[in-house]
Amino acid sequence: MPHWLIKSAIHRGLSVLPWRQRWNEFFQARIGSLDLSPGAFEAKLNACRRYVADFRRFCPGSRGDFSALELGTGWYPILPIGLYLCGASQIHSFDIEPLLRRPRLKLLLNYFCDYDRVGKLAQFLPALKPERLELVRAILRNIETASPASLLERLNIHCLVRDAQNTGLPAGSIDLFVSHVVLEYIPAAVQQNLFAEFQRLASSNAAMIHFIDLKDQFARFDHSITPFNFLRYSARAWQRLDSPLIPQTRLRISDYRKLMKDAGFTIVSEDDTRAQPEMLARV
Repeated sequence: MPHWLIKSAIHRGLSVLPWRQRWNEFFQARIGSLDLSPGAFEAKLNACRRYVADFRRFCPGSRGDFSALELGTGWYPILPIGLYLCGASQIHSFDIEPLLRRPRLKLLLNYFCDYDRVGKLAQFLPALKPERLELVRAILRNIETASPASLLERLNIHCLVRDAQNTGLPAGSIDLFVSHVVLEYIPAAVQQNLFAEFQRLASSNAAMIHFIDLKDQFARFDHSITPFNFLRYSARAWQRLDSPLIPQTRLRISDYRKLMKDAGFTIVSEDDTRAQPEMLARV
């Protein structure tokens, strides 16, 4: 049996258990996929650098502090901390699952401090405000004194476990909306509501920037399949085969363009990476 089908079957088994995300976290920790590698940390730093640079480029009036909203806090809040270090005054990070844990936050803060100590952090984040690192170091020294969410509040990072279709935030209060490898797991109907909410929240000088991975995520570890593997199946068949814990929508770039335009956003830039055409021959 292909490896991706085995992983999907395990996820389907975990999905029927109480506290299914806790069981998934236990499983992911045992196979090592929750570890934060230097490569993964640097990839998120590069994403943060680009988000801030593009925001400044496309919103020339945004030269001071800015407010930000991240969709999908995830296991490691790298982007929110990076945005804080680059000048964000308030960051709201939404996730439907409570994934913050003290050991992971401690590991992440050590990464930031270690990279700064050897002079690498400013290379990845040219907009870095060095004085803000002092508070990051202080939080690391007091990592055992409060919950991860409370500690991040000291950086004006508000980690909210709730559906971002209804954020509860004031209209016109957000300057920058970001997500990194998140939208591909959110159904189109939900995205429609999310973008409508983002329109309500957008300030007069706002930008929305998303990194979307259109590949079959199972191809990351099962090299017997191509990034197009999930397009082989009908909607009904894919519903049976996909992971219920991290369901992939299989939306294409044209779907995202339409969703954003229908919500009233204007796409001013798009940077696409194309796969090898011969991969389609294997589907």
